[in-house]
Amino acid sequence: MQSIFDSGAPLDRLADLFRDFGDLIQEASPLYAGLSVQIAGDADLLALAAHARRGQPVQNMLFAAVHDLLLRGVAHPLAAYYPSVTASPVSGDPFPAFQAFCHEYADDIRALLASRRVQTNEVGRCALLLPAFYTVASQSGHLPLILIEVGASAGLNLLWDRYAYDYGTGRLYGSSPLVLTCELRGSVQPPLPDTPPAVSERVGLDLNPIDIRDADAVRWLRALVWPDQPYRMQRLETAIALAQSNPPRLAAGDALAHLPDLLAAPPDTAVCVYHSFVLNQISQENRDQYYNLLAAYSHQRDLYDIALEWIGTPTPEITLRTFRGGDVRETLLAVCEPHGRWLEWRA
Repeated sequence: MQSIFDSGAPLDRLADLFRDFGDLIQEASPLYAGLSVQIAGDADLLALAAHARRGQPVQNMLFAAVHDLLLRGVAHPLAAYYPSVTASPVSGDPFPAFQAFCHEYADDIRALLASRRVQTNEVGRCALLLPAFYTVASQSGHLPLILIEVGASAGLNLLWDRYAYDYGTGRLYGSSPLVLTCELRGSVQPPLPDTPPAVSERVGLDLNPIDIRDADAVRWLRALVWPDQPYRMQRLETAIALAQSNPPRLAAGDALAHLPDLLAAPPDTAVCVYHSFVLNQISQENRDQYYNLLAAYSHQRDLYDIALEWIGTPTPEITLRTFRGGDVRETLLAVCEPHGRWLEWRA
C-alpha cells in the first residue's frame, strides 16, 4: 500500500497510484475500483487530486471530497450511482457523471482536499484490536490498561469494549447494539477474553480530533466510508450514536510533542499506545522518532505499542512492540483485512 503522497509528484505517478488502488479494491468496492482505473487516464482529474495535502492518501481524499458534497445534498446525476445517497442506485458506468461532477464542483473539491485529512474511524478494526489488547493485558499480569490511541479521529475505536464481537465461533463476546463480525482464518486461535480487559483510562490523540457533536465533522467521517459498503456506514452510525451519550476523551496535538505527558501513569497500570493506518501518513524519519521516543521513555516504565499498519507488506499486519529499559521486543500478532472482515492470528 502506498505510504506518503508528495503533493509535488508528477501526474504519471498519481496515475499509478490510482491504478494500483483500483486493482487493490476490486472486490471490496467495485464502484471506486472502476472509477480509479478511469481517473488514472484523465489528466484533469489527476491534477485536481494533486491538491490533496502532503502526506494524505490522495485516492481516498479525492473520493471522500466528492462523497462529502453528495452527502450534503448536492443535486447531480452522479448521486444516482451512490448507494449511500440513493435507495435505488443505477447500474452502468459512473465515470462520465463523476468526471462532470468534478469539473462542475472543482473549487469545492479543492477546498476539501486542502483542509481535510483521511481520518477514517473504522470501528470494524476493533475486532482486530480486541485480541491484541488481551495479549497486552496478559503480558502485564492483567493490570488495568491505560489506552492511548494515536490518530484517534473521533475516538470511536477507544470505545471498543462498548461493542460486541462475533468471530464465527458460535458465541458472542460482549453485549451491545453494535455487533462486529470478523472471520477467523488460519489454524491459530486468537486469545478472545470472556470479559474484556480492565481499562483504567483512555485518551485519543489526533492533529485534528473530530467532535462527534459537530455535524460537518461527522459528515466527513461518513464521506470517508466507501459508498457501496452500506454495512460499514451502518456500524459507523451505530458507533456514533453510542459515543454521543458518553464521548471519549480526545486531545489535539502531534504525538511526538504530546505523548510524553500522556505516558505518565500510576505504577499499577499497563500503558498501551496503539494506532491503525496512521504511520503510512508520516515519513520514515517521523516513524523512527516515534519509536525512539517510546524506547527512551521505557527507562521509566514498561510500555506497549500495538500497530495495525500496512506499509510495504502484502496485507495489513498487527504488531506488538514491548519496550523495557530502552530495549524493544517486536512480535507479529496477526495479518488481517483492513476494515476488520477477517483476522489470521500468527502469534
